[in-house]
Amino acid sequence: MKKALTQIDIKELRYQCRMGYLLPSMLFLFGNVFVGGAYVANFGWLGVDTEILLIMVSVFACLSLFIGYKMNWKYISDISYKEKQVETKIVQRKEAKRDYEAGSGTLYVGQEMKGFDSYSIIVENTRYRVDEELYSACTEGGEVLFNYAPKSRYRLSIEVKK
Repeated sequence: MKKALTQIDIKELRYQCRMGYLLPSMLFLFGNVFVGGAYVANFGWLGVDTEILLIMVSVFACLSLFIGYKMNWKYISDISYKEKQVETKIVQRKEAKRDYEAGSGTLYVGQEMKGFDSYSIIVENTRYRVDEELYSACTEGGEVLFNYAPKSRYRLSIEVKK
């Protein structure tokens, strides 16, 4: 079954693209700092000429664009496709437990650790952490809807089947 993407889904897919923008930008920046430093220092063993400098900057630019494209093309095509796939699955089990923040009880003797409630549902032998609202709406043996982006197969959301 297919549904239209919501604004929240589009925002989530754009959020997944952030590393595909950050990593190539940093590669381009650090590569050009290295090339520029070699040019300014005029290392004899590199034999840096202006033509070689321009070629190396062009290589870093092309490499950065290629890496950014390869990292983001699935998410961008999902956004332009404007549909999501919906799959119905059965909840095998529900789990609620009290968890504690790591390192929150080590300041002095007698300090209590900061606790929080953790809610999970198990579907197809995989544990998915969910919020309390979804947890209370689900029943063991009940059906839930998993929303996926079609190309990247990124899980957008889980909701209870009505």
